[in-house]
Amino acid sequence: MPYVHVRTNVHVDKPEAFLRACSAHVAEALGKPERYVMVSLQDALPMLFAADGAPCAYVELKSLGLSTAETAELSRGLCALLRQALGVDEARVYIEFAAPERAMFGWNGGTF
Repeated sequence: MPYVHVRTNVHVDKPEAFLRACSAHVAEALGKPERYVMVSLQDALPMLFAADGAPCAYVELKSLGLSTAETAELSRGLCALLRQALGVDEARVYIEFAAPERAMFGWNGGTF
């Protein structure tokens, strides 16, 4: 059930292409089927990082079973994706990782 939410001050010309790239990247990085990955994007937001309006992003990644041992590599990969796709420098990205308990995440009328 990975969920990725990207907020950025960059206007994304082709949001669906970005979402597809993000979905594929997260599925591969986590070793989970892409059919369970959900991604969302809020672009062109008024955002500052270090009092500067240059491109920046805030990303949330939630996934059942996510371990702290995985987060450094996930951060590298997501930052590389944001640099390539949106032109956001790695130093201007915050990523919040979360691993909810299975019973605290609903799907298909139940929980995991």
